[in-house]
Amino acid sequence: MAVPVDRLEMPGRLQMRVRPAVAAEAVLDVAMLGHCPGRARWQYLLESPQTVKDIINLGFSREIRQLQDWLDNGVPVKPTEVETALLDLYRLPIPLLSLAQFQVLFPDADRQPTQYKSQLAGAVAWLPAAIADFFQPSETGLLADGVKKLWLIRIPESDRQGGFLPDPYADYSQLQRLSGFDRAMLIPNLGAITLPDLERLQLPANLPDLRRMRLVNPEPVFLPCTEATDDGHRERRRSQEIPKPDKPWTLQAVLEPILQTLKKRRPDVQCLLSLPLQQLSEGSLPSVAGEARQAIQQAAENESAGLHAVQFLFPYLSNKDRPLASSVGLIAGAMVETSQRFGAWRSMAGRRLPGMWQLYPELQSQQVTALRESPGVGVLVAHKGYLSLDDERRAAPVVGMPGFTDRQAWFSRQEGYRSGEVARFLGWLQRQLMRLGESWLFNIDVRDSLATAQLTTFFTQLHKAGALRGALPEQAFSIVAKHDNQSTLIYEIELAPVFPIDRIILNFSHNLGSNSSQWHLQVKHG
Repeated sequence: MAVPVDRLEMPGRLQMRVRPAVAAEAVLDVAMLGHCPGRARWQYLLESPQTVKDIINLGFSREIRQLQDWLDNGVPVKPTEVETALLDLYRLPIPLLSLAQFQVLFPDADRQPTQYKSQLAGAVAWLPAAIADFFQPSETGLLADGVKKLWLIRIPESDRQGGFLPDPYADYSQLQRLSGFDRAMLIPNLGAITLPDLERLQLPANLPDLRRMRLVNPEPVFLPCTEATDDGHRERRRSQEIPKPDKPWTLQAVLEPILQTLKKRRPDVQCLLSLPLQQLSEGSLPSVAGEARQAIQQAAENESAGLHAVQFLFPYLSNKDRPLASSVGLIAGAMVETSQRFGAWRSMAGRRLPGMWQLYPELQSQQVTALRESPGVGVLVAHKGYLSLDDERRAAPVVGMPGFTDRQAWFSRQEGYRSGEVARFLGWLQRQLMRLGESWLFNIDVRDSLATAQLTTFFTQLHKAGALRGALPEQAFSIVAKHDNQSTLIYEIELAPVFPIDRIILNFSHNLGSNSSQWHLQVKHG
């Protein structure tokens, strides 16, 4: 993707300065939380008026004013802890339109070692690789510059796993006290959130890497004590080389605050999360942790847990440059590209993913089927030298459906309810309708038919784009308007989507008097 650059004369060399491309209208944005070891060149953040505007629109005008003041008048000699965090751009949502923008802001992120080390992942942050994967275009066609929009949120390494998790009871009126995850919830067009370095921290440090070639032990022979036995080729490990870190958190401890926050704050957003690993027996390849399966099963049995908001992924990625990496950046980028080119209701499963990758651990076809069915995982598979996602399968139904008491019968007969594209479409639909409802706050009377006309136009365009089935628009949707002649608008909307779902009933209630919108989704089985 071509990006405009400035060329600055530097002592003895040239340095490229990247200016962000003009942002285009995106179907959905993605937020990515992770570690960026090394320096943060905060001065370059202020060079783009659009970037500054986007950050201010989220409510962080105080931080932008402070950075601008430091740029004009200089940084304090002894900054406070809060000022130091701002200088390092910790927890500040930063919109990125290209990989080059990230590399300008954090030039050392993919080279500096991290505090947490493991035998599988080494000591390199996963965030830079995930960002590179996100902006890597597919081979089938390129999107216009600026269509892929990624919100970067840098998390301090010292916060460990807790720095990635939200507070379900956080006060959103106190923006400066919000965690990085909670700040991501403020992004209006957010459709997905990823946590690559949380996945890295969840890898046990001493989980062995069985891919490395092991040298054959020599036959034991008698040698004098003065004889040198070190052949100079074998690696000698020291006990302090890989310290014993804290034990990784259980998946249940990670899931609970995420599910509570998404259900309470942003039911239209999905979280991409790779399953943790464990070694079942000595000499075997790592596989899905048993406690993770139990945590997913317990959450799936609780219909109010909101497990449908999480898209679990497996396995991990590997190549000659990266011993191990998360697939969330690759999947999120393909998800945005598919939604932008074909619509939010189209699945990215089966489409060729960019890059040359190997899967770790490798899975047999029986294992792929087993993970897809239970607990319900989006499994990456290799076919003819390229990767694709087997299915956007969810561990829980995307929307509830009355009338079924036997959960096994429910799952077996309604696989469409566990599809990731259904969740993405409903999330996008909710954001579109809420945006439309907000435009009615001060402009439309409850008895005015303009709102019904706008909804009709919106769903007619959806039908024309192929999101709804039916030969005619009136066969694809119906809209029934109600009002109380005072301040409340109620629309009952029935849709016939292209998914294997009979129909969707949307009850959209908008109260003009209280300047608030309420959203309710219900699936009716015919």
